[in-house]
Amino acid sequence: MGKTKTGTTSCELKDITFPVEMRDNERRTNREYSKVVTGIIDGEEFDLNYCSPVYQLVPNADIFPVVEEILKAKGIEYSVEYSHTQHARFYGSFIIEDKRFAYVMKGTNDVIKFIWNFQHSYNGLTKYKGIAGFYRLVCSNGLVVPIAEMDEYNLCVQGKHTASILHSLEQFSAIIENVTNNLGTIKTSIVEKYEKLGSSWATTPKQVENRIIEVLKANKISIIENSNFNTLNVITNSIDFEANTANLGYNGRVNDWLIYNAINAYINNDERNSASPEKRRETDSKVLEYMLQYSM
Repeated sequence: MGKTKTGTTSCELKDITFPVEMRDNERRTNREYSKVVTGIIDGEEFDLNYCSPVYQLVPNADIFPVVEEILKAKGIEYSVEYSHTQHARFYGSFIIEDKRFAYVMKGTNDVIKFIWNFQHSYNGLTKYKGIAGFYRLVCSNGLVVPIAEMDEYNLCVQGKHTASILHSLEQFSAIIENVTNNLGTIKTSIVEKYEKLGSSWATTPKQVENRIIEVLKANKISIIENSNFNTLNVITNSIDFEANTANLGYNGRVNDWLIYNAINAYINNDERNSASPEKRRETDSKVLEYMLQYSM
């Protein structure tokens, strides 16, 4: 295992499917803390959550391996990245490697792939959810799906207790089937929004800078400027690098798509952001929706 994000550790499936159970709290306490969620980690017992009898424990072993089994059963090639926070909050990113699901931005070699992000926790701090997105190869960043398409094609599953979580996995199987059968329509609907950003071009460096400032301020993302760090410089350098990377095909030109992705990379910068993956996706979604609503 190794560090991937501040406070988050990359790992393998076996590292998050350790034995776990909910038992009575032997200490004298109120009802809210009368139960203990305990896992066996590296051969030792580890208390992960103190909760009430209302809490329903769903082991990771009933979620993440099932997602893998569903994808395999559908004949969909994928790769997966697992991570956790202190053995209590868990994340699985299932990148769809099947070429049918990939897309290349018009006029470029900028490849994006379909991805499903599943999250779960034993301490209640991360709500169980499976949510679709895209994965951009050039920067290895996850991209959110626009809200309208997320709702229209039901590209999100979630649940609050055992029965609903297990039912959501049945829903996931049906969603994967629907996406596969209607891939052209669904993919086109989503990427049209990305292409809207791709067709909005800046004409001067000042216009790029103003657009970055506008988007950051609109989404309440702090702009840091001191002797050690400059937010605008970091985002602008990221844009310039991709705009001038020969094999990407942007030929030095900058559009809203590159600006969005540079802000996305800033949001997901592990050295500057200790927010959880779900919080980062929330911020990223707000940025995308704003840029789609208000063109450059």
